[in-house]
Amino acid sequence: MMGLGNNLNELKLRIDKIYAEIDCLGGPVSIMEEMIDTTNLLRQNEYLQQSIDKKTQLIAAYDVYAKELEMMVSSLFSIQSELKDLIKTEAKLMDSQKRKKPIKKKKRI
Repeated sequence: MMGLGNNLNELKLRIDKIYAEIDCLGGPVSIMEEMIDTTNLLRQNEYLQQSIDKKTQLIAAYDVYAKELEMMVSSLFSIQSELKDLIKTEAKLMDSQKRKKPIKKKKRI
């Protein structure tokens, strides 16, 4: 279970890093009127490609993160079920032990 927590921390750091890289890209490039349209389109295309690549990485990281969370939740439900069964078994054992013990009456003198 501890390994899952470490994986989640690593994935969260990876997601934060990708967000920072997207922020570093800045906003879409502005059109420079002194350049020809083709140059402006190439600059915009380069920015969009970098942005799309980072966002694709982000989606992939969130996919892995969600799967890790699903595994963790599944493990927790499994543990919860096992604990409920254990408590029921212990309650039955305690109840049966109470029934087996004869009640000792004190003799009055």
